Amino acid sequence: MEVKLLTGTELAKLANGELVLGQYEEVEQYADEQNTCVDKYFDHINPSTVYSKFKYIGKGSNPYAVAKPIYEWNKDGSFKGLRIFKEKF
Repeated sequence: MEVKLLTGTELAKLANGELVLGQYEEVEQYADEQNTCVDKYFDHINPSTVYSKFKYIGKGSNPYAVAKPIYEWNKDGSFKGLRIFKEKF
């Protein structure tokens, strides 16, 4: 059985203390642009910690982004917008 993982996504701490995530080449390029270097690459960090503490510096969509539900559709079936939840109390 094959297990699918987020391959190529690196979680890194830069020498200036910044926590970033992206592809290896993107992390190294970002570190060069910030005039710093990668202090440490992490093996595993809880996804909720990555979402709240790390800055996504890659191209495309963030693989650790929280999914938002789509509830609103027009009569013709096209996307209208995200549902806005109102407080009950």
